[in-house]
Amino acid sequence: MNADTQTDKEIEGDPLSPTAATPSARRNGRLILLAIVAIGLLPLVAALYFRYVSPPEVTATVGQPLDPVPLPFEFLRRPDGAALEHPAVSGKWLLIFAAPGACDERCQHTLYLTRQARTAQGRNVTRIDRLWLITDASIPAADLMAAHPDLVLIKATDAKVLEVLGGKESRHINLVDRRGQLVFRYSDDPEPKAFIRELGKLIKF
Repeated sequence: MNADTQTDKEIEGDPLSPTAATPSARRNGRLILLAIVAIGLLPLVAALYFRYVSPPEVTATVGQPLDPVPLPFEFLRRPDGAALEHPAVSGKWLLIFAAPGACDERCQHTLYLTRQARTAQGRNVTRIDRLWLITDASIPAADLMAAHPDLVLIKATDAKVLEVLGGKESRHINLVDRRGQLVFRYSDDPEPKAFIRELGKLIKF
């Protein structure tokens, strides 16, 4: 047998020969490669889908979910008279607590809880702001405000605001989403760990 004949037989009969792969084998190889790439991309595609197309619903265990109600931001003012920035502009979620400026022990406890809940969000702390809606003409004590440097004081120029928030005497913690809609309501003394955990889930969206 000459060398050329032997080489031809090796090419035709040796499945390990680089030149022995059939079109079908090459096609199968490409399909396997595409499958590997698809499997690698699947988690990313799923994450993007659930983040932007169909975010999963969060079942409330602490707060009361509400039918979204627009908060009338046109009637909210800072102490200096400046208009409060709408969440659609700031991109923030808002925790709003309405109470008199002469904050009693119960009021101070609620402010403390909202501060702890916000701080506990870690890297997501910038997603949420705390607002104290002063319901009377009282001025909060300086030492109280010093303990809450991130707290934003606001006043309402129309009773509609308090109506949306549950009434002047409600003392609830209200959660407003980034569209300016009131979406959740909490008691003024929620269970701290559950409140923090639920708030963290909500503000991710």
